[in-house]
Amino acid sequence: MAKFDATLQVLALSSVHQHPDNIRDDLGDLTQLASEIKSMGVMSPLLVYPHPDRAGDFVVQDGNRRRSAAAEAGLTEVPCVVLPAPTAERGPRADIETMLTTGRNHRPLSEHEVSKGIQGLLDLGMDITTVGKKFKMSRKEVQARAKVAQKNDGVSKAYSAGRLRLDAVQRLQELEDQSDNPQLYERTVEKIESMANGASIDTVERVIAETESSLRRDARRLDLQALKAVEGDYDISYSNAWAQVEDELTDAEHVEAGHKYRFHYSDPEPQWFVKEKKAKLELTEAEKQDKQTQAKLNGMLSIVARTRMAFIIDAVQNKKADEDFAKQVLVEQIIFASKYDDTPQMLLGKLVSNEYPNEQDFATRESWRANVGKFLSRWPLSKLALVLKLVSSSNTEERLAKLKGFERSSSERDGFYGGWNGVREYYQLLTGQLGYTLDLDEVEAMQYSAKVEPSRNREFDLVPVPDEVTATCQECSQEVVADSEWAGFCVNCIEDAEDSE
Repeated sequence: MAKFDATLQVLALSSVHQHPDNIRDDLGDLTQLASEIKSMGVMSPLLVYPHPDRAGDFVVQDGNRRRSAAAEAGLTEVPCVVLPAPTAERGPRADIETMLTTGRNHRPLSEHEVSKGIQGLLDLGMDITTVGKKFKMSRKEVQARAKVAQKNDGVSKAYSAGRLRLDAVQRLQELEDQSDNPQLYERTVEKIESMANGASIDTVERVIAETESSLRRDARRLDLQALKAVEGDYDISYSNAWAQVEDELTDAEHVEAGHKYRFHYSDPEPQWFVKEKKAKLELTEAEKQDKQTQAKLNGMLSIVARTRMAFIIDAVQNKKADEDFAKQVLVEQIIFASKYDDTPQMLLGKLVSNEYPNEQDFATRESWRANVGKFLSRWPLSKLALVLKLVSSSNTEERLAKLKGFERSSSERDGFYGGWNGVREYYQLLTGQLGYTLDLDEVEAMQYSAKVEPSRNREFDLVPVPDEVTATCQECSQEVVADSEWAGFCVNCIEDAEDSE
């Protein structure tokens, strides 16, 4: 039996470094793992080996997620199985093989991460057949994974984001390699890129077929334009004034006969139409008069519309505002904003000291709204605007009774209302307009939720977040635990700089 040349040691976390070429794109949510480690410790030791450039330090071969979760849990030491330093030839390949094997057994690697690892093994000299046998993949799958990992095009990005499965990627790769028309591949990928939820293999096949049909239509249209054929309007297919030509004629014969053509969505061949020859019915005097009236009004109303809009713009810009009208509009908006949900209506009742009725009948509630409207109309405009914002945000208040209401997201951005964006706007309203001061538990909830979503938009933080992260000193390249205010240099380098002064 081969000797297992390794030792079990407890190492300082600061001496154990993340693998620089970890194939994972994202370590994922470490909240639960960090919680388990905090209560029970690291149950499965990390596999590490001596750092090639830093004496006394180590590189993680297996356990990058456990290392980060241990740091998040506040540990300063971790149990490790220390392996011998790998050989120059075997080392990088062994690391990737371990990542692919253990990564797929623990928190599953994404398809993109697996493909990145496969390409890494091929780059290090392992042949396709060996990779396939080791990871139970067909030669075709290994080649497809390697190809998608090498590129940075629309297909690779969709695959990396999880919007395309490998079978769909393989079909697109075949299309790129085998199609005589590069536009077929380019247009197909362009359509699939625009699909927010991605595309299955069936969807890809359908898009390819539609794109092929579209390209044939484009080619036929160019042929017809060269003959100076006239394309009919959208409604020519449904107009009583046009009939479809049943005779089989050449394109030139259709053009000579004065026919118009029209492409249907799924048909690359045009349909031809001829003008119906119908005897015109003689209009009565009343019908003639009616048509003249319609023609006159259609001609004049467009002119009146331009004049009316010019008047509105001038009046709004120059007329003194009517505050009674403004109050009426705001009251209507407040009532409308709260009408279809009990939560804002109960808040509104408390604000005006007129409790929302428990009775479910329509008449009682309509009477209550009418009374609330009369009461609100006596309030100043500034107060009405504040009530409108509060009523519109009342469901946010309900969410904030649980930690889940403070959740952050990696998709936070301006112009998107919902989630943390709505909560942020609500707190800005309370603190800015009502003078509210955050409770300590609210501050802690905001900080906690910010820490578990490191890819959040930090510009949206409402309180300082004492983030502790692993960072690298800009002077000596040593990894340190730093917060969001860190200046970029470790303590030793700062002291050396001060001594040299």
